[in-house]
Amino acid sequence: MSVLYKKSIEGKDGKERHQIHQKRVGETVQNKGTDYIRRILRDKARQKRWRRIMLCLSCIVVFCTIYVLILPAITLEKKTTCEEEQSAIQEEQPLIQEEDESTVQGDGSDEVEFVSCEPIEEETDDIEDVEITEDPEEETDVDFASGEEDAIAVAADEAVIPEAGAADGFDLSATENSSRLKDVTLFYKLPSSENWQEFSTTDNNTVIPANAKIKLQVEYQEIQIENLMKTYNCKLTYNLPELMRNIRTEGGIFDGGNNKVGTVTCENRKITVIFDENYLNGLKNNSQTTINGYFYAQGDVNLSVVPGQGGTTTVITGNKTYQLNFEPDAVAKYGQISVDKTCTSSQVISTASGDYLAYTITVTAGEDGCPDVSVVDTIMRSSDRVDSYAGVSTTAQTLADGQNGQKPYETIAEGKSHGRVRTNESGSMVWEIGNMAAYESRTLTYYVKLKDDVNLRNKEIKNKAAVYSKTYERAYDDTFFTPKIAYDMDKVQVGDFVTNDNGTYTIKYRLNFTLKKDTSNYALKNFEFRDLLDASDIHTDESALPYISYDRNSVKLYVKTDEASDYTSLSSETDYTVSWAKGNDDYITSWNDSNSNPTRFKITGAKGKPITVNPGDSYYVTYSVTVKSEALAAMKSDRVEVKNRYYAYASNAKPDSGGAFDQVWHGANVGNYKWDEKKVKTGTATDQTFTMSGDKYEYKSSESSAKLEKSDSQTETSFTVPAGSYPYTVDVNQTLGEWDATEVSMTDTLSSDKMKYIGYAKVEACAYNSDTKEYEVKDTKWVKIDGLSSFALKPSNLGWTDVKYAYKFTYYAKPVNSNFSEVKVTNTFSLSGDVIRGNNRFSLEGISSRGEVTVSGSYKMNVKKESWYYEEPKTDAATWQNGKLYWVIEVSGTAIMKNTYFRDAISKDSGLTDSYLHSDSLAGIYMGTLPEGKTITGYSSLEEFEKNSGLVDAKDKFTAPKLENSKNFTGTDNYSELSVKANEEITLREDKLYFIVRTEPQSLPTNYRDAFTYRNHISTSDDGNTWIEQDRADKFLCGGADILKELGQTFSYDGTTVTSNADGRDGNSPDKIAANGLSETGAGQYAAWAFKVNYAGELSGTYRVLETIPNGMELAYIRIKWTGSEQGTISSKEISGSEVANWTKKTITAATDNNGRIETTTYYVNGNQALIELGDFKAGKERDSYSVDVQVVCRVTDPDVLLGGEKKTFTNHVTLQTADGQEINTATSPATIEPQKKLDKQITGKKSEKISFTIEANPLGEVLPAENGTTLTLVDKLSPTLILDTGSIRVVNSKTNEEVTYKASFDATTNTLKIEIPCNVSVKVTYDATVDAPPDQSVSFSNEAYWEKYSSTGGDSVKEEDYSYAAGGTVSAGDNITLKIIKKDQNNLSSLLMGAKFEIIQCKRETDGKITDVSGKKWTGTTGENGVIFFGTGSSTDSVMEYNTVYKVTETEAPSGYVVNREPIYIMVPRKEENTADYSDYVNACISDSKIHKQYKSIYELTVLNHKGEITVEKKFKNAGGHDSSSVSGTYTFGLYENADGTNTTNSTNQDGTTSTTTPLQTITITYNAAETGFKTAKFTNLDLKKTYYVFELDDNGNPIKDSATAATVNKMEYFTSYENPKTAGATTGGNSAVSGDTVTVTNQTRVKELPSTGSYGPLIFRLAGAVLIFFAGLQMLINIKKRACNNR
Repeated sequence: MSVLYKKSIEGKDGKERHQIHQKRVGETVQNKGTDYIRRILRDKARQKRWRRIMLCLSCIVVFCTIYVLILPAITLEKKTTCEEEQSAIQEEQPLIQEEDESTVQGDGSDEVEFVSCEPIEEETDDIEDVEITEDPEEETDVDFASGEEDAIAVAADEAVIPEAGAADGFDLSATENSSRLKDVTLFYKLPSSENWQEFSTTDNNTVIPANAKIKLQVEYQEIQIENLMKTYNCKLTYNLPELMRNIRTEGGIFDGGNNKVGTVTCENRKITVIFDENYLNGLKNNSQTTINGYFYAQGDVNLSVVPGQGGTTTVITGNKTYQLNFEPDAVAKYGQISVDKTCTSSQVISTASGDYLAYTITVTAGEDGCPDVSVVDTIMRSSDRVDSYAGVSTTAQTLADGQNGQKPYETIAEGKSHGRVRTNESGSMVWEIGNMAAYESRTLTYYVKLKDDVNLRNKEIKNKAAVYSKTYERAYDDTFFTPKIAYDMDKVQVGDFVTNDNGTYTIKYRLNFTLKKDTSNYALKNFEFRDLLDASDIHTDESALPYISYDRNSVKLYVKTDEASDYTSLSSETDYTVSWAKGNDDYITSWNDSNSNPTRFKITGAKGKPITVNPGDSYYVTYSVTVKSEALAAMKSDRVEVKNRYYAYASNAKPDSGGAFDQVWHGANVGNYKWDEKKVKTGTATDQTFTMSGDKYEYKSSESSAKLEKSDSQTETSFTVPAGSYPYTVDVNQTLGEWDATEVSMTDTLSSDKMKYIGYAKVEACAYNSDTKEYEVKDTKWVKIDGLSSFALKPSNLGWTDVKYAYKFTYYAKPVNSNFSEVKVTNTFSLSGDVIRGNNRFSLEGISSRGEVTVSGSYKMNVKKESWYYEEPKTDAATWQNGKLYWVIEVSGTAIMKNTYFRDAISKDSGLTDSYLHSDSLAGIYMGTLPEGKTITGYSSLEEFEKNSGLVDAKDKFTAPKLENSKNFTGTDNYSELSVKANEEITLREDKLYFIVRTEPQSLPTNYRDAFTYRNHISTSDDGNTWIEQDRADKFLCGGADILKELGQTFSYDGTTVTSNADGRDGNSPDKIAANGLSETGAGQYAAWAFKVNYAGELSGTYRVLETIPNGMELAYIRIKWTGSEQGTISSKEISGSEVANWTKKTITAATDNNGRIETTTYYVNGNQALIELGDFKAGKERDSYSVDVQVVCRVTDPDVLLGGEKKTFTNHVTLQTADGQEINTATSPATIEPQKKLDKQITGKKSEKISFTIEANPLGEVLPAENGTTLTLVDKLSPTLILDTGSIRVVNSKTNEEVTYKASFDATTNTLKIEIPCNVSVKVTYDATVDAPPDQSVSFSNEAYWEKYSSTGGDSVKEEDYSYAAGGTVSAGDNITLKIIKKDQNNLSSLLMGAKFEIIQCKRETDGKITDVSGKKWTGTTGENGVIFFGTGSSTDSVMEYNTVYKVTETEAPSGYVVNREPIYIMVPRKEENTADYSDYVNACISDSKIHKQYKSIYELTVLNHKGEITVEKKFKNAGGHDSSSVSGTYTFGLYENADGTNTTNSTNQDGTTSTTTPLQTITITYNAAETGFKTAKFTNLDLKKTYYVFELDDNGNPIKDSATAATVNKMEYFTSYENPKTAGATTGGNSAVSGDTVTVTNQTRVKELPSTGSYGPLIFRLAGAVLIFFAGLQMLINIKKRACNNR
């Protein structure tokens, strides 16, 4: 109802309104009739107009058709105006066809295609002399209808008579072809610049260095294609000017679209351009007849044409004459000249006049020769080691032509004069050569003399030879020589020492030195041997040194030269000199001091004959040393060690600080004395009676210091030694009969009053028999010592004087007081006084020997100590924080004497861990008899012992503990000794006494295999002063005492070979992996753990081990790997019964680490757990001797590691159980898996603008984790500067090179390629991409490959900076481009799509960046069966497309079943205009515009992708209050179904190959990582566009969640799951129904418990009221509708 009509009836009554309404209806009917008539008239007029238009068009068509048919005849009869104005044979181009705004299909404008007959003005100089002949019997047929539009031009070309040699190419430098040579330009580039500058043709003011680079560019024009192909083999040539040499060409010939269409080469100063025949044919087919372009070559200046003193050089090339001004001395500065310097000495040349190094210098001139050449040779390094240039002085001397000693000489070519040589003021050698002819070469051989008196060893001598031409240094070369020596040097004792008749000793020595031939390159000069008895660091004892001397006549020198086969003795008179010294280096050859001996000697060469050791020479020195027996007396020693040092000196190898260059020493022990040796044996078992014969002596009082007198008693002829007595023997003065000890006082003392001597001491005088080497008894005396505790005597007291006897004492002692338990008695025999040998007297004061025995009294007591157990510390303990070690001290025997001390002490031995005694360390003292068969250590704890042992507390029988700290422990209440004393005599008999002591470990083992040993000693004492150690005990604590777990190694396996990472206890030991156990899991990355049971050796019986496999791994196998040496074997036992009802039994047979012993292991697997039972263990209580190692090998399946490139640590957990499954202990071990490259990206080819890429994926061929179980998607992201060639993609098996099935997709907006490949095959992906840049323009490109849904860390990338490709020239034949559109399936690039319709519109970029359409420029078309369509081919239905023009490409209709892609694509092919160095401002603006896609080829290849139907799933979260919340980490799975009830009408295929109507058509996942924000999406793809689908989230059991009101378990959490699709909101299909293009939002809301009802009726009332209101509102609407209907009637 109109507004005017409404206004006209406002305010009227009902009747008036009815009348007005009736009138209005009538008018409306009348108007409708009028409109109908008008429409008929308009249609009729339109039809008439169209008939007229069609008639006109028909006339035009008829006219054009007739004209085309008669045109050939007109042409042949030469009736056309065009032919009257020009001759066909004068043209090398056909008529130019101009096309103006042609279209493939009309868009409403009347456009026609026409051909202009306007001739092109061209020069015809090149065909003036061409003779044209006609054959009257043969005419040239030109069939324009068959495409021979340029037949006239062809005929003209065939009429040209080619020049001689035309097959070599069309010579642009020929005069007759000058019209085709558009321009020739000569450029130069300075060494310090990157810019080319043109030489001037007008002046020569610019001075140009002769080392500038030269470039000649040749531009050609109007080259006839047909003639070039048929006559000149597609070749163009040009002769280069003589100015250039060393000519180079690069790249190829590129057309305007940057396609390589030819090559450029240069040989014999001629450039040759060869065009690709297919390219030229293509031009012909596109009606092109001529080509234009340019090419160039680069090179160096030909110095032979440059004036020597500089000046003008004239160069004529092409149509230009250049006047070049080069600087003077061009050849001297830049002419080729080289120098080669070599040290020809592999070793220093050693002669009588000195040592030399030989060198050669070779100088070679280039093709231009070189003026005034000289060479300066300088010692650059270690010049202080060089004496001079041999035979060279400051006066120049002419060189000889042959060798003469070490004088320099020169090798020159025949007819040349010798140069001269001298030294300059700086000491360098100058070789004056003079002018050198072209390619002349000459060599100087010279010698450098080395100094003799400086160290050459490892001093690198660097020598530089610089060649000059005039004053210009042109080149240099240097060489190095490092003097090195390698040698063997040692000192040995020859045989054993010799004891001489006069009591001296002789030691023979040999000093060896060999200079190794192969590793030494110079001789040692002025070599010296030195030997010192009194070296500052190693020397003989000073007290003995006066009695040790060299045998000065024994020194001999021997030599074996490199050529000799054996050693030769040298003469001390003519060959070498021996010098002597004492205490210093003042050596003299004749030693005249009769009162002292030299302590050192040296051997040098004889006068005028220094010793020179050449490489390969060997020397040795022999000499002897004499040691007098006085040396042993002076040292009061049974033996003396003679120490002497051997030094090697050489004047040219000495350290810079001076001295020997090396030294060794030797020690020799001589002497076989026994000044004083005591022995004591165990107590006698029975009484023994000894008969005495000979003199007897006794002390006149009871003191040992009393006077010893001879006894007159004849009645005492024997004495008895009771059982239990201890026998002692003492040997004195066994000095080989060399020393008189008759005045030496000999004293023996017992340390305790618990023992006394018994009877007599037997003293035997013995003489040494040098023949038998024995001491023979010559006399025997008896000395009464009964009851004494000490005695002393001199042999002279017994009547022996002035004799060199040895003496042997034999005597006994026994306990004298039994009222003690045990005592330690020390017996000391000491000497004092002088021994005499001739006039020499030496004091023996301080020489003594000792013997020790432990004596038991009447109190028999046995004390033992044992370690018991370790008690873990209590939680939050204030004391005993490291736990408690329990020790047991057991005392048995008859009784414990009153006041007996017991001391428990922490050991002071090395290699132990301390523990502390505390004030409460004495846990108890117990007495009694344990139950039969029981020991205290058999009880598990002190509490159990106190409860069940039946022993009584005996603490009151002892004093309170006394604590001491001799080990100086720090901290409070830390002690190292605890002692108690018996308050009373304690009778034991059948009972035993036990002390329970506990100590706190100072530290505990924290790591597996940490082994700490704690040791305690128990000692007793009768008096608290003298302690006797009774026993000791060790407690061993270690990490993982009963079970421990360790990483053996991580490794990779390729299906054949194990490659270890050597990162665990096994090291690099691939042989410790049972490869036969990897057959099920296959190739991949692995971790091999081993758990060790019973490391401490305390377990016995059978145990189980429960193994928990880490998440992200799968078990490969479990096997017994090794058993301890004492354990022997351990077997894995079968487990029967319901315990393993749900477990899978597995076995493996493999070699163990026990010398390859074969073992079969049985174990059970259930999910990520494995169980093994082992037995039977022995409790040997030895560390690692009764243990077993079980290997657990797992393969990595974690996708974050394998695909995401993450470094991850996996912790393996193991539990030790009893045989019935009770947990004992646990152990864990981590394994860090370093990600291995599963993707390797490489640039494998760079051919001009085409770049080839290769991706090696899954090199091991392992089963990589895939969501669908079969395939993985590889993402390859290309930089915007690369254009993917989608047709070049190839995927093969890396190992077999066989084709692999794959599916590729491409996202053009992000330039990202996705390739779906098998997840268990090693594949190689190759493809090509084109650099999106023209030639000679630097561009950077990159490429990154990674796995879809994973971090790029798990991938690989390549990058190329500043890449450019060169063009050696260009060619052009038109201004047109072609657009090739390739239509593919976005998700399957191998699928080409037909039926896609496109519209192309020419556009213009405005200055503000907007892109607008150009009216009337439009193309349309449809892709064919191959998915391809071309535009711009220039046909009658497809007008041309141009360079530097923006085109908009729009898909108007998609292939059947695909979604149309209506997003416009703007494209352009930029090209520089002729004779311009850069693009126009407009084109540059378009290039910089990211909206416009650029390619630089004449054929623009545009790949347009389509996809089938897609449904997007978005995942969100809400909290319990219904508000949006952050994402919850985990992987969420969604299924797509055909029916709303979560089923399909047709069966779907499961992963295992079965089918079901409840299996989703597709599944997708969305994964959230911890702390990730935002919402993610995923897509179902390849769907039917017209079909409705249903999206469900799947719960943990894989079932669709259908009920949003019921909580479901997802990722082990309960959620309410809801679905929302904005497009179907309120529809009956529900929020999870969707068609292609829809988005379904799936929301998980945290579940809370339902609140209880309060009993209110409020909600019900509100619902009823709402229903009533809705009812009345609906009723009112019906009434209004009825009224409106009545009014209309």
